[in-house]
Amino acid sequence: MASPNNAVHYSFLLLALLLCCSTAYGQLSKNYYDNACPSLDLTGIVDSVLASELRADPRMGASLLRLFFHDCFPQGCDASVLLVNDTARGIDSEQNAGPNKDSLRGFAVIDKIKEAVEYNCSHTVSCADILAVTAREAVIFLGGPSWTVRLGRRDSLNAFKDKANTDLPDPTFTLQQLEKAFRNKNFSPSEMVALSGGHSIGSVRCRFAADPVRKLQCQNMALVDPSHMEPLDTTSLAFDNRYYGDVVNGTGVLGSDRVLMDKGERDKQVRGYSSNRDGFFNDFSNAMVRMSEMNVLTGTQGQIRIDCKRLN
Repeated sequence: MASPNNAVHYSFLLLALLLCCSTAYGQLSKNYYDNACPSLDLTGIVDSVLASELRADPRMGASLLRLFFHDCFPQGCDASVLLVNDTARGIDSEQNAGPNKDSLRGFAVIDKIKEAVEYNCSHTVSCADILAVTAREAVIFLGGPSWTVRLGRRDSLNAFKDKANTDLPDPTFTLQQLEKAFRNKNFSPSEMVALSGGHSIGSVRCRFAADPVRKLQCQNMALVDPSHMEPLDTTSLAFDNRYYGDVVNGTGVLGSDRVLMDKGERDKQVRGYSSNRDGFFNDFSNAMVRMSEMNVLTGTQGQIRIDCKRLN
């Protein structure tokens, strides 16, 4: 039996280990920055920048949501997608991965938000948290739902180009491939369909259009305007449930959209969302909360980057 002194020593050692572990791994919290920077209004800063950016380019809201998804899905919501090439420090940017190259946008917007945040609260707020809040606010600006974003993420010390190449869903995926890709990230098929509703906003290059009629229309318009892209649904500047109506009608743009009509459970879910916007909004919000907390770094993991593009 341990002596009383040994028992006390053991208790202090256990407490020290617990405190160490809680610091190292931390937890996300809605009020994470309240003590470190009480005057910080992160949502207000994000909204101020977004209001200007979306007036100039309404498509940017969709680009920011996509940027967040492409950050989270390969390795977790850690702002690794924002890192540019840095050979000296072993950074092979995810921006050069096949699904991202010459297609991801919104980096300059995140930089503007980060600059404003640094002015208000230096070296405290992570780029990963800024990405998470910006994605939510972009959806809200376009008429979509809100969801809780708990804060306290830290920024990755690495980029994961290989995982971006292998893990991000492809627009030509079959239903089975889609379900497997999302299952590998612990999402159910139902959550996959809800998250696919992110295609309610945004546009794609003509070559990705699987609907023959819309592809031809897109190509014809691109002859006149080479920058033309095909809207992902017929109300592509508004976050709504029109996307699901288009899929039901057979006019979904991407192959990975059209395969959701499988005459099974996914088919029923798509039809349900097409006539029940609130049901879609609720499920999308819940799935976004889960995605926003995928494999996050907390505590003493990673770092708080001063410049989102580069390691400190």
